[in-house]
Amino acid sequence: MVAAQAPRSGIAAAAIRDVYEPYVDALALPDFVHIEEALATGGLVPLPHPEQFNVRLRLDGTNPIAEKDIAHQASYVSARPATIGCLIDVASRVKTGPIEITSLVRHLDYQQQLLATNGNAATAVPTHALGLAFDIAMVNTPLDTVLEIRDVLQRMSDAGDILVIVERQQLVFHVVPQPSRLGWYAQVYSDVIAGRSRARRADADATVNPVVTTAIGSIRPLPPWAAEWWAAENVPVDLPMALRDDGIDATTSGRGVVGRCLTFVSTILAATWQKTWSWSVAL
Repeated sequence: MVAAQAPRSGIAAAAIRDVYEPYVDALALPDFVHIEEALATGGLVPLPHPEQFNVRLRLDGTNPIAEKDIAHQASYVSARPATIGCLIDVASRVKTGPIEITSLVRHLDYQQQLLATNGNAATAVPTHALGLAFDIAMVNTPLDTVLEIRDVLQRMSDAGDILVIVERQQLVFHVVPQPSRLGWYAQVYSDVIAGRSRARRADADATVNPVVTTAIGSIRPLPPWAAEWWAAENVPVDLPMALRDDGIDATTSGRGVVGRCLTFVSTILAATWQKTWSWSVAL
């Protein structure tokens, strides 16, 4: 099963690199102090009541959460709000048993420590250090549940909700929210905290159908991209538009409007606003 997922994993890995690599410097957490600061300011949030949302945390045994820093394990049971919302959504779709989580947020120093035992830690885009990833265990999980998790993740991936890498060495599903779904998943987390969960809990019958809703007050594109923007106004929002920057076809390179819009996403995740836009956006 793991080998069969290799082509999809390769595509997901390339997509993660393309869309998130430009924001590593801005979003990566350098050390444990930055994790504590992010928890204090809301940049990171803990996973609330995991057992209520069909989630089991691996806190001991083989490769537990924060295995390199057990003394501070509680701080590592956290991630960006959108990541926690995504985790709750995934878990709510699995009916045959809880999903076991082996990793959430890390910091870059921790990532370096892992290199000695985990080759997957060698990556140009450390999504765990961005607070944008969680790992679902296959080991010690019943086979029927593993297969259901695989099918759930594949459907969500096909729907454009997530990016998934099946890691052979650690035997986990490495899950990262799609940039276009970060707003939706942040709202899922907010609703859970407020008691208005949009994600289906494990004991519910309804099927969740994520919808991305955007309320835009005004968009006034500035040169030099104004003509291309309006010419492409009917292109679906999840597809990169064919804008050219110094003669490069952005659709072919995978860095079209979606890539540019991640500047906005990165400011939300970093909990700071930087007004350096190529066009003005009022929300």
